[in-house]
Amino acid sequence: MEYLRCFENRWTPLIRRLPCAPNHDVRANADMPCNKEGPLMPTQKLLERKALIVGIVINVLQVLAGMAVFFMTGLKAMFLDFSFTAISVLSGMVAVYLSSRTVRTTERFPNGMFALEPIYAICKAIFTMSLLVYSLIDVCRVAYDYFVFGSGERIETGPVVIYEILTVIVCFSLYTYYRRSNRSIGDSSTMLTAECKSTLVDGSMSFGIGVVAIFLMLLPAGGPLDFLHYTGDFFITVALVALTIKEPFSVLKEAFVELVGGVHDDDETNAYVEAEAQRHLPANTDYEQTLIFKTGMNYTVDVYLSGIGETIDVADLIECKRSLEKELSKRLHIVDVDFVFD
Repeated sequence: MEYLRCFENRWTPLIRRLPCAPNHDVRANADMPCNKEGPLMPTQKLLERKALIVGIVINVLQVLAGMAVFFMTGLKAMFLDFSFTAISVLSGMVAVYLSSRTVRTTERFPNGMFALEPIYAICKAIFTMSLLVYSLIDVCRVAYDYFVFGSGERIETGPVVIYEILTVIVCFSLYTYYRRSNRSIGDSSTMLTAECKSTLVDGSMSFGIGVVAIFLMLLPAGGPLDFLHYTGDFFITVALVALTIKEPFSVLKEAFVELVGGVHDDDETNAYVEAEAQRHLPANTDYEQTLIFKTGMNYTVDVYLSGIGETIDVADLIECKRSLEKELSKRLHIVDVDFVFD
């Protein structure tokens, strides 16, 4: 199997002799490799970075408010709520850093470090699942102490209702913002996908906690359901874990496929790429198939061809490759095309 990879161009010898700094007359671009900082950050990376920063600011405010409500009420589900948001803050900071680093190329990493993006998504999914399991174990212990030993503390709802109403509104707005930002770049950001699903889980938790808090406020003391004043957060936490555990598993699965080099399985994207590949075939070649690989925001498109003539013009191959990359970048943004003769 032979691959045609066209990384060299007329700028390469010159750029390799120049330090990559904006003080020089020659600026690096997509067709001018740079062995220190790589090309200028693409527009889609700037959009991704902006969305992540907005999320960090909002989540920091939520963490501070959530901590205050937790210490005022002692509600276990509130601990799960604000801890989950705290993870979003820390992971968001990491994501912002990675967003500016993964696209850069060096001599050691000529194709960038896009693999860090699915690694980030995997780590966040594992942390999220760990937090859900820890919270489940904690509330099970509280419920066991109450039902078996009759010991426990009465749940104080206090300002929980107001806090959760505001949190649900904020989470829904942030979720919509993440979705819109990711769609504007063709749903190509693995990190925005992880943050989007994380925000959905956070908002679901807040909604559930708010419903229970209202129910406990209206529930009279001393009745047949009085035990809920002591174990109500057990039932809501179990329900929340059962409903939301699938989200981090989904992120984990998608990121793992990207990391190990699995084929991209989005039917709409595959159909689009195949159609464009057949419109940009080099002369004296016949189309066989197209395989698409996605790592973070980077797409690699392998177009399998077979020769049908006595000769194939290399210059024509290179021109078709660049033309196809230019066309695909309108939708996939960061894309590299390889013609493969198997």
